Amino acid sequence: MIHSDEVCIVVQARLNSTRLPKKALLELGGETLLGHVLNSVKHISAKHHILASDYTSLVKFKPIAEKYGFECVGGQEEDVLGRFALAVEKCIYILESDIKVIVRVTGDNPFLFVPAIEASIRRFFELGEPDYFTFTGLPHGSGVEVIKVSSLLAVNKTAESQYEREHVGPALYHHVDKFRCIRETAPPDWYFPDYRTTVDTQDDYIRAKYAMNFLQAKHADIPASPKQIIEAMNYAERLVVFVPSIAQGNGTGHIRRVVDIVKDLSKTTRCEIFVGNEKLPKFIETILSALPSENIIKALPEKAALIVLDKFKTSRDEIKQLKKIAPVAAIDEGGEGRAEADYLLDVLPSLLSNANNSEIIPEELKANLFEPAFIPLPQKRKHSKISTKKRRSVFLKPENTKTLVICGGEDAKKMSLPIGRTLVALGFDVTVVDPNITFDDIHNADGKLKLISGIPNLRNQISEWDMVITHYGFTAFEAVAGGCYVLLVSPTHYHYELAVATGFSAFDEGIPSARNFIDMFAGGLKIPKIITPLTEQKSIVNFISRLSFAHKYKCPVCSFEIDFYEEPDTIVARLPDRTIRKCPHCKMHYLSLIIATPKKYTKNYFFDEYKAQYGKTYIEDFESIRQQGVRRIEIIDKLHQKIFCKKTDYNIFSDEKKLLDIGCAYGPFLDAAKSKGWFAVGTDIAESAVDYVKDRLNIPAFVSAFPSMPESFTYNIKRKILGDDIQTICVPLKDKIFSAVTMWFVIEHFPDLHSVLQKVSDILCPGGIFAFSTPTLSGVTGKQSLHKFLAQSPKDHYSIWDATSIPIVLKKYGFEVCKIVSIGHHPERFRGFRKIKKGSLVYKTVDTVSRTFKLGDSIEVYAIKHGTIKDIK
Repeated sequence: MIHSDEVCIVVQARLNSTRLPKKALLELGGETLLGHVLNSVKHISAKHHILASDYTSLVKFKPIAEKYGFECVGGQEEDVLGRFALAVEKCIYILESDIKVIVRVTGDNPFLFVPAIEASIRRFFELGEPDYFTFTGLPHGSGVEVIKVSSLLAVNKTAESQYEREHVGPALYHHVDKFRCIRETAPPDWYFPDYRTTVDTQDDYIRAKYAMNFLQAKHADIPASPKQIIEAMNYAERLVVFVPSIAQGNGTGHIRRVVDIVKDLSKTTRCEIFVGNEKLPKFIETILSALPSENIIKALPEKAALIVLDKFKTSRDEIKQLKKIAPVAAIDEGGEGRAEADYLLDVLPSLLSNANNSEIIPEELKANLFEPAFIPLPQKRKHSKISTKKRRSVFLKPENTKTLVICGGEDAKKMSLPIGRTLVALGFDVTVVDPNITFDDIHNADGKLKLISGIPNLRNQISEWDMVITHYGFTAFEAVAGGCYVLLVSPTHYHYELAVATGFSAFDEGIPSARNFIDMFAGGLKIPKIITPLTEQKSIVNFISRLSFAHKYKCPVCSFEIDFYEEPDTIVARLPDRTIRKCPHCKMHYLSLIIATPKKYTKNYFFDEYKAQYGKTYIEDFESIRQQGVRRIEIIDKLHQKIFCKKTDYNIFSDEKKLLDIGCAYGPFLDAAKSKGWFAVGTDIAESAVDYVKDRLNIPAFVSAFPSMPESFTYNIKRKILGDDIQTICVPLKDKIFSAVTMWFVIEHFPDLHSVLQKVSDILCPGGIFAFSTPTLSGVTGKQSLHKFLAQSPKDHYSIWDATSIPIVLKKYGFEVCKIVSIGHHPERFRGFRKIKKGSLVYKTVDTVSRTFKLGDSIEVYAIKHGTIKDIK
């Protein structure tokens, strides 16, 4: 329950902002930025709503405050804490209110999570009125601080630090020995720590304008809900830049496709088309005129969510430069830069997608996804002619074949009219679409030859013809889907190669003669299978929308010290939802691009998702996992004794058996370690798992997103066997505190291995043991088929280890590998033994081979941290 009569909401604001002067008065969706803040918090029930500003700014702010029913308080510009104290004193002495809590709101946050603010006030009272409360994990700019009035007045008298007086909150939470300060993780619906909604810079303001325009266009609530705000910020943050082919001679298919995509995608995503500063051909200007001018840009932005290339052929250098702005997805890319793209989407079949033996094609040149159904297909189709034909070719008679000739929207080689005249001479009824025709051409046309410069929405009218003659491109596939027979001519030999490889009947480069046509018709026209009148349309717009959420990563170990853009790592696998690279320096395989949403390891994962994958819940599997833990802790114990307990001269290291299990889940390994005499501590991102470890296993544990850790953690112990005498112990988490750190199938889930391994090294004492397990490429599956192993690897495995990378990577952080154990043996995964019966002699024999040659698909690694005599100081 919110005690609204005891609450005062104070909004702080000033004009003299260093990074963005007078930002409070900036226009935002027809209102000032400050006006939006006041309007939002006015919806929160409280005894008083006060605007606390410096004296100079108050002159400008007072009309806005009065508009929304706010009282005003003026004070010193740099002494924000003093202003809040003045607001309290006004409430108590002038307004005669017995308020207990101040809600601190900053005036540069127009996208506040109002339900989260109401919950913050409620939690303040539920927790017994602490000195300070806030939710952590809200977007930067969407939360508030809740402060006890008596505590605020106390620190106003004692705080001397300029930083504390300007920022208020630190005056309390920097002194936890005096004040009870609670920072509680926000509920999942509000937890968006990577989002930024505040307005502190010009970039913030531009983003805020896009977000506010989105909210107003969607008629969002006032104030907007957290869900609506996140949708708006996604729109504002995710700029997709298209770079199409606009050069003379490249046709109009690429630019038309981009314009069609932008028309649709702009409803949910910011889109821009980059055209550069050069003068555009007239036909390109005409096509672009279908879009608002703000969608067309002449200079590339500094950053974007995604760049979509649709240029036909792009150089390596151009793609390298574009990758500095955003991940680059290339559609139907045929240039030398193809290998450089982060993602390759082939919609039109290419020589690569049609290759008979894909194994000979370098992995970096293969498409992540080949999807011809992304071609815009006609809605109106005739199914009777082609879809029921089982034969591979068809023979046509001129008198029964209504024919369309169209050689692209540009027809740079001027092929259409000569071809039309030849076909008329052979007895066909012909319509020629040619943007280059003149009045004289029309006047001199034969009776069976109809000339027009263009057909609007040709795609949905194409089924009116029996045969379409065009070159390799979109129209050819639209015609096949529409139910037409198709014959292709070729402006270049490359067009011919593409046509033949895809299954079309086609002429080589040049304008065919009458004899060429006669011979072609005599042999019959081939019917390609890749698209048919029964092919269902798939949405390329929806796909690019998903792709715009993709995350791009550099080598998780080396990226902090190597210029990735100048020295990109080798692509080893392109998959529909990710691209995987191998670092030439540390030999690590890693996810460089992933479309999938990161997995959240909540309670649901350990129960429903775990059961779906393994047939039982994590708790049901607890004892089995614990037995693996017993074996692992025995290995660690032996290493610990060898390192710490068998020194003949002296032992420079601490011998206390403290162990931290990172990603401890529900604690089966911790339970095993505890049984062997280790002081085991667990940490996990899942709060429910940590609670289970503490409450059910009576093992210390804390919530953290490693490598981020709290400065200390607490746990409770019973001082007596009987009774309720419980003592709370506080343990500081300092460097060199643990003699063992473990991660069991956890390390692969970190996108930033450098920070993780550095932190492990920091918290381990010299001689300490680092043990972890992870899938490996060195097993039978990886050795038989690297591509298969990577394709089957979970989408949240950011690093994929093998025997080569392990010692190289660990050595960087001061570790020496002592032991590697091959685990995860699966005889049925050996080529030629897929169907062997478990338990059979053959199965046991293959299993022995797998164990002998260490061909398990996972490994356990045990390493020690090097130390010297200096480390004891």
